[in-house]
Amino acid sequence: MSLASVVLSYFLIAGGTFFTSLVAIRAGLHSEYLGYIILAGGGFIGGLVAARASKGSTIIEPAIGAVLMLASFVALGLLASGKGGDALFLPGTMKGIALTSLASGGGGIAGAFLSEKMFGEATTSSAPWILYITLAAFGAGIMGTIFAGVLAGGSAGPVFGLLALCTLLVGISAGASARTRPLGAAFLGGLLGVGGYFFLAVYLLVSLFSDKGTAQIPSEVYAGIAIIAVGAGIVSLIGALIGWSAVGSKQSA
Repeated sequence: MSLASVVLSYFLIAGGTFFTSLVAIRAGLHSEYLGYIILAGGGFIGGLVAARASKGSTIIEPAIGAVLMLASFVALGLLASGKGGDALFLPGTMKGIALTSLASGGGGIAGAFLSEKMFGEATTSSAPWILYITLAAFGAGIMGTIFAGVLAGGSAGPVFGLLALCTLLVGISAGASARTRPLGAAFLGGLLGVGGYFFLAVYLLVSLFSDKGTAQIPSEVYAGIAIIAVGAGIVSLIGALIGWSAVGSKQSA
């Protein structure tokens, strides 16, 4: 079992889960149980991609990644409750956590299993890693933002610090897992994933609070998103170089 593949699976399943969730919110799909189906679909996509990106056991590692992602949300919920987690363990809240866990984790495991059966061994090409890292970097964007929101109240410094840390972990795990040096893919994937997350999040927020329901995003915001995206691409590239030099190149030799 590869630790790098577990870390990558964590961010891939987070990316798949929350990408589909944000798109569903933008489309106006707010039904509770439809939401769980959407979460399962997102987890399935993340698991499907995680299995393709995994160097080792393609079912166990995405499953562990899914469990760790859900465990991190429970831990963050405990930290955010302010009263020892009493509110988190109300019956209604526990039901939501259980259904979310089943949907996202189950979808991730199902996607990994299907990917292994349908596609077999991962490709040696670096081109698919653009997609893998893009989805993982999207997950890094949202997980870094959530961690910063709970741990530091959403202050700009911690947001960018945790975002950089999560993106660096994506790059390191990708470099350690890839069978071909993925430096270009890491830069493009980090740029597209984090940039896409911030664009979609801003677009969604502006649309929800707009009287006309359409997003009118100032040009300065686009410039800010572009700067963050390029920075994320560089951090992901650095991480991939570290992971490839330390682990990936030796395992591919």
